[in-house]
Amino acid sequence: MERQRIMVIGSNVTTVQRVSSYCLKKNLEVFPYYGIPIVDDITLFAPHVVVLCLPIPENFQLCQIHQPYIFWSENKISEEQELEGLEELYICVQKALQTLN
Repeated sequence: MERQRIMVIGSNVTTVQRVSSYCLKKNLEVFPYYGIPIVDDITLFAPHVVVLCLPIPENFQLCQIHQPYIFWSENKISEEQELEGLEELYICVQKALQTLN
């Protein structure tokens, strides 16, 4: 069975790495991208879902993305809340993936 692919895009390296690591632990195939991807990068990886980690770069155009996408903001208050937030993100990713089936 093919693993579900997600692309994690953002300008904050720590946030992109944290989200990517969490999704890898959930057995998703992850492509972290720092900055503004070109359409060819998105097309080549062919993600099922895109996670946009806020803040995203100013020049980023949502029209580049033809896959379902999720905005993710990380306002860390405590480690427990961070884990709960990532679990909520995973639930959103799963719902987006279900709409593709």
